Amino acid sequence: MERISEKNQNDGDGALQRSRGIAARLSVSARKLRSSTSNSSQLFKAVGLKQRLSERLFTVVSIGLTVIILLGSNSLSVVYYGFLASDQYQSEARFTVRSAMAALGKDQLGKVTGLPSAKIVQDTQIVTNYIHSREIIDFLEKKVSVRAVYSNPSIDFRSRLADHAKAEDLLKYWDKMVTVKVSPSSGIITVSVRAFSPGDAQNILRAIILASEDMVNDVNKRMWQDVIATAEANLKGATENLQTAQASLQSARQKAGILDVASSAQLLTNLTSTIQAEKMKLEQQYDSNLANVSSEAPQMKVLRNEILSKEKQLATLNSQLAGTSDSSKSLANISVDLSQAELNVSLGQKQFASSVGTLEQVQFVSRQQLLYLDAFLQPTYADSSEYPKRGFWIAAIGALSLLLWATLLGILSMLRTQLLH
Repeated sequence: MERISEKNQNDGDGALQRSRGIAARLSVSARKLRSSTSNSSQLFKAVGLKQRLSERLFTVVSIGLTVIILLGSNSLSVVYYGFLASDQYQSEARFTVRSAMAALGKDQLGKVTGLPSAKIVQDTQIVTNYIHSREIIDFLEKKVSVRAVYSNPSIDFRSRLADHAKAEDLLKYWDKMVTVKVSPSSGIITVSVRAFSPGDAQNILRAIILASEDMVNDVNKRMWQDVIATAEANLKGATENLQTAQASLQSARQKAGILDVASSAQLLTNLTSTIQAEKMKLEQQYDSNLANVSSEAPQMKVLRNEILSKEKQLATLNSQLAGTSDSSKSLANISVDLSQAELNVSLGQKQFASSVGTLEQVQFVSRQQLLYLDAFLQPTYADSSEYPKRGFWIAAIGALSLLLWATLLGILSMLRTQLLH
């Protein structure tokens, strides 16, 4: 029995030792397997199993994303920005749109033209909008040939303007190469122009300033042409009104036979006073002689007839001066017609004088340059290229491609996990 017991104990110890040996060898094999296999495809090969189709697709797509997104995009960005991209030079100028209103006096234009100065003095936005318009491109095409400058074959394919670009495409390209900023507080306009040589950038910017000055001068010219035309039309109307009033006054004077009502009235008044004095003298003489001479005496009859004659003269003069209800040729009635005609002439003369004065002021002010460009910072000449920012774009494309690559791999990993389950 003891031998049997010892034999069983020895068999149990041997089995335990064998189990421990097998476990140790499996552990070593697992570590070797993990170190020698980095993905599921190698794991399948290591254990002698065939890889699933989904695993193969995941592997192919992962490799494709890595090659296209990481290697492809970064390689292209390094090649383009490192070797192919053309250098771009920037020229900058600063100017303001000034007004001569201060020199002409406060609201002088409003007094001359009747228009508020805010509607006459143009805002700097006119210049900024003009710089980004097709009109300035047409102007510059005659001065510096913008299309030829930006379509030079030496410029890289991505930055170059197409040889036969349409007007709309040229305007879009122009908007990318020209930047205009306006300071809200000071009204200073900053214009920046990019080109593929420092001389071209400076020349184009100089032409822009010249074109803007011409545009401002054209605004002045058109504005004052309208204002002068209005002033001349007003003067012509005032002249016609004055001529009509003078003709009416002349006709009224010829009809009445009187040149001046006041002079005629003064003359009649003086004549009436003289006759009245003579009548009073004759009456005094008549009363004085009546005490000694009979009223039927010849000399008394003569005095009485003279007194009656003076009374008739006074009645006639009073009728001419004051008039009666049935007298249409009295000086009073004539005075009403002539006064209205003279008033019309006086108003016409004032209107004519005012129109002449307005036209003279407008012509004087129109010779002044009310709007002008004050370029206090002339176009600069770039010593080195500022664009493209090669390091920035290479780093940016690398970061974006890495982010996109990681995102897509994460999505693929989620899809793979769902398919396996």
